[in-house]
Amino acid sequence: MISEAFTWLTTSAPRWARKAGYLQELIAIRARYRRQRANWASHLDASQAVIRDAIAMCPKRRQVLVYGSGLLLDIPLKELAAAFEAVTLIDAAHLRETWKIARNLCNVHCVETDIAGVTASLLTETIPDESNFPPPNPPEVYNERPVDLVISANLLTPLTETPLQFLRRRGDFTEDTLNIFAQTIMMAHLDHLASFDAVCCLIVETEIRFLAANGTVERVESPLRGIPLPPDDRTWFWVIARRGEVSPSHAIRNRVAAVTTTRLRTD
Repeated sequence: MISEAFTWLTTSAPRWARKAGYLQELIAIRARYRRQRANWASHLDASQAVIRDAIAMCPKRRQVLVYGSGLLLDIPLKELAAAFEAVTLIDAAHLRETWKIARNLCNVHCVETDIAGVTASLLTETIPDESNFPPPNPPEVYNERPVDLVISANLLTPLTETPLQFLRRRGDFTEDTLNIFAQTIMMAHLDHLASFDAVCCLIVETEIRFLAANGTVERVESPLRGIPLPPDDRTWFWVIARRGEVSPSHAIRNRVAAVTTTRLRTD
């Protein structure tokens, strides 16, 4: 806890990312990874393998955008930097070790921005009811260099967590109302990815499974909240938390799917 508090105090991050809780969540993910390293290994390897395959699908390799770059645990950054003229890492915040890695690669740079496109409005506006929920406005962070690969790495469902937590603190909203808002954020992100004339690599959690002490699945939740996706290319399981890490009675194992396509839209 002392180490996490020190990181929070000494990390250079946008003020809004601190206030909304994005920086705190990133630091918490790093701490959980350190405790769960062995359980996360196969998932991180699978995510990196998917991205390597996506690189091979790109006939042109001018710029790659990585949404959800975070701690770079699931990103084969050196391969991306070797393959593309420019690599843009995009997240709400980056810790010092990520900045250090990026500085050592001359064609890699970090962008800190609100990927969900709702945080600024949530922080500054009064939200008395659902009629005042801000519409998602994903940022345009790419430069004049054309984009040939866009990656959303284990981001789609976590993208809604901080906005929903914020709203729960601000008002008494029904879960149905919050579910609709979360769907809106996820669909806006998918539409943003699909707007690029580029190969799109989407890695996303599609199920959350709660496992009892004997390993049986007692409950399954869908973090996608009914959002449709194109057919996946491959799937695997991620033991995200052992029993006692998040729940005293259950371990959590997520189903992860990967979609790499030139046409992400499902309509």
